[in-house]
Amino acid sequence: MTYYFLTIRLIAAVVVLIMGICLLAVYVPKEAALRNYRISRVLLAIAYIALSTVGLSQAFHLLKPQRGSLLLAITLTIAPLQALLFTSALITLINSRFVTARKIWAQVIPVLICGTMLVLIYFSMSANAFLWACYVALLLYCLQIVLLVTIFMKEYKRYRQKLDNFFSGDEERRTLWVRNIFFMATGVGVMAATIPLFASQTAYLVFIFSYLFLYPFFAIKYINYVNLFHRIAPVVDASEKTNLHNHSENQNISSAIECWINKKGFIQQDITLESLAMELCTNQSYLSRHINAQFGQNFKAWINSLRIAESQRLLDDHHDLSLIEVAERSGIPSNSTFYRNFVTVTGMTPAEYRRQKQSQNEIE
Repeated sequence: MTYYFLTIRLIAAVVVLIMGICLLAVYVPKEAALRNYRISRVLLAIAYIALSTVGLSQAFHLLKPQRGSLLLAITLTIAPLQALLFTSALITLINSRFVTARKIWAQVIPVLICGTMLVLIYFSMSANAFLWACYVALLLYCLQIVLLVTIFMKEYKRYRQKLDNFFSGDEERRTLWVRNIFFMATGVGVMAATIPLFASQTAYLVFIFSYLFLYPFFAIKYINYVNLFHRIAPVVDASEKTNLHNHSENQNISSAIECWINKKGFIQQDITLESLAMELCTNQSYLSRHINAQFGQNFKAWINSLRIAESQRLLDDHHDLSLIEVAERSGIPSNSTFYRNFVTVTGMTPAEYRRQKQSQNEIE
């Protein structure tokens, strides 16, 4: 069982190390819009390489996976560093200004101090004292996880709000993997620190298989994310400053929007706050505030409400059109999105709406 365990551990460690090297080596265009993405990739690569060190040490018998061993001290040092690096990497994808070197060092230094103290206790005190020190370190690690989860969810909520105020489509659904991966990686990190203390070698083997599949998937997803990041970069890098136009320009925004609606500009695909602001000759900040104040909705909800209103008109006036045709003519790219948005706005499905209207017409 020991040799089998070490073989699997070696394979997992090598795979994670290769993924870390790939994150560093795979080419990223030297574009200003991808600066955050490049920084995020480097942070993630360091986390991967750090993770692989423990596995390689075990596999080559430099350490033994036993309770009370030096491996616990190293694991309880690397696990908090990994959690910090993973969280920082993901937050960098959604908020370019949040992660700074000062914030990272403010957490790295206490972790290194704690790890050094664990090693000193291991060599200078009894095994029982060392084990209790590991329990304290694990408690501190769990408190760090709670703090990182709180910070990440706060930033992720703001990020989703920014997406809804910039895009008219379902970009937020294409970025759900960021949140999902964060929680999966957090779960794996907690298991990495707790299993050596509380579980058997068999449970640890199951854990190794779980992250053997998770981390390569995560790395591949991250590498491919560069294509989508191009599109969402304006949201991630959006400045909080507001550049106001003069009053004579701003006072015409209502009439400009009304004219745009009458021309059914909302049925265009891939409308963004940026593209509409350019079309209406205004700035994004003012347009966003105007839409929120005038219509009581964010940009995405406002565009969707216009499209659903158009689809209702088509359903009322054109009984020969299929639901797919209605969706396309309303500017909604997919049938599933049409169904979901229609239910959100009207409280019923398009088919139910059509049947209800037909019944009302028959009665009249």
